[in-house]
Amino acid sequence: MLERIHKLVKRDTIPPQSVIDLLKNTLIGTNGTLYQLLDTAEKIHALHQPTFIYLERNGKAIANFTICKREITIGNNKAPSLYIRYFAFDSIFQGGSEKSKGNSGFHQYFKALFESSNTNPITPVREKLMYWAFIDPENLRSFNMNEQFGFQTIGKFKTTAFSRVNPKKHNIERAACADYNAIRESLHSFYKDYQLYSTIHLFEHDNYFVIKKEGEIVCGIQANPVHWKIKSLPGTTGKIMLKYARYIPRIKKLINPENHCFLATEGLFWKPGYEHEVANLLEGVLAETGHHSLLIWTDSNYDILEKLRIKWGFIQRMKKNNEVHIVAKLNNYSTAEIDMLKSQPKYLSGFDMT
Repeated sequence: MLERIHKLVKRDTIPPQSVIDLLKNTLIGTNGTLYQLLDTAEKIHALHQPTFIYLERNGKAIANFTICKREITIGNNKAPSLYIRYFAFDSIFQGGSEKSKGNSGFHQYFKALFESSNTNPITPVREKLMYWAFIDPENLRSFNMNEQFGFQTIGKFKTTAFSRVNPKKHNIERAACADYNAIRESLHSFYKDYQLYSTIHLFEHDNYFVIKKEGEIVCGIQANPVHWKIKSLPGTTGKIMLKYARYIPRIKKLINPENHCFLATEGLFWKPGYEHEVANLLEGVLAETGHHSLLIWTDSNYDILEKLRIKWGFIQRMKKNNEVHIVAKLNNYSTAEIDMLKSQPKYLSGFDMT
């Protein structure tokens, strides 16, 4: 059975057009909040060491599983990992929310794949390795599948929105190449106790911004432009926003369902005593890039933003506060290592979320 399926499965390190088309048309989220990624065709080429594992029918991708190799921090050491970036299916595979039995050939194939460290169920290598991904628990189909494949929750995170209708520039600047080493050192110190830490998507497209005081960088953040099409929002307020936001000038700046532009961030840090500069940094980044909102992702149990006195703005007041699970398949990890991983804060990358 596995060998027959293995012959059907295609693999590539360059995204095939059929996979791009599948991902462009895939809706993200749950029944309450659904959105479509509008910059997938460009962003998919920025993935780090990806492998696209997919099925085609008549030249059309009907299923795709994309993993990215990434060295991350676990404990005090660097460790290899495979981050699951995309797991998408055509509508012919879409089922309901009821829990499946996981007995299909494809379920068995991927379950065996996750037991290996070389993503090959036929000739598996079984080295110490972590597969990991993000799953919304309200997406019952994905969450059930996650359990069937032997993944477990190692943490949770939440999303915070910062928005301004008319942002002020303040005294911010794009980090220069000469600043990168100092920024890396500051980030390493700021996130020294964090798991899953990686700098792989920092400084891309010169989108790291800082505030300097007397030549010293006192805070900084990576902020990448993102475009979504919002299909649905939860609750009565969400439905009203979706229907009327485009007709209200001030609100339209903040929420444009047809082409919602914002910044996805990561690598936020500040030096002790400069917490008050973070609000200026965030607002200045919006003004500098011509945006009106940005998102920050933080570990639910170790929310660094709680230390800041910031008026987050309209979107944060209106949005639903839900937690997303960080799940992992920890092959050949000891119970002590897994317990440590669960107990420590996790680093989140805005690139991964969008």
